Amino acid sequence: MPELPEVETTVKDLQTKVLSRTFVDVWTDTKKIIKKPKDFGEFRKQLKGKKIQKIWRRGKNIIFGLSKDYSLLIHQKLTGHLLVGYWIPTHPPPSSKAPLDNGYWKPKEKGLLEEKINTYIHLLFTLDNRKMLVLSDLRKFAKVELWRTEDLKNKYNVNKTPRLETRQIFLLLE
Repeated sequence: MPELPEVETTVKDLQTKVLSRTFVDVWTDTKKIIKKPKDFGEFRKQLKGKKIQKIWRRGKNIIFGLSKDYSLLIHQKLTGHLLVGYWIPTHPPPSSKAPLDNGYWKPKEKGLLEEKINTYIHLLFTLDNRKMLVLSDLRKFAKVELWRTEDLKNKYNVNKTPRLETRQIFLLLE
């Protein structure tokens, strides 16, 4: 499971790569990753056209503040991690019994994205600049939820200001 510094590094990286981008489409071969809404079709419909306005973390949850008062929460769990790049669908490997439409994604460019640990792509978001944000998760334990922002704040005590100021910390410690 990624530790807090790794989650923070992921958030900072995402802020430089996908902030201000808009979700154009989403694909999955593992619908159980989508926890809210449970129906993938509804998830896809609600997510399309939403712009990423802010990215932060709350604990080990990565939160994307989206347009139209929505928030996307991703918890990478044990083996999940987010990647940004370009992938192309290919036929499943010869040993796979997966149908073609379940997909098998191959990075468009040579490099780190080709490493084995980065090939377990189960969720792929296409962005308006044609880049893709993917969740690679060997164990398929990751959790993805799409919330109305107000409901997310109430459920998880998530604020738009994720960090306490120094003086607030000292007041709490007194």
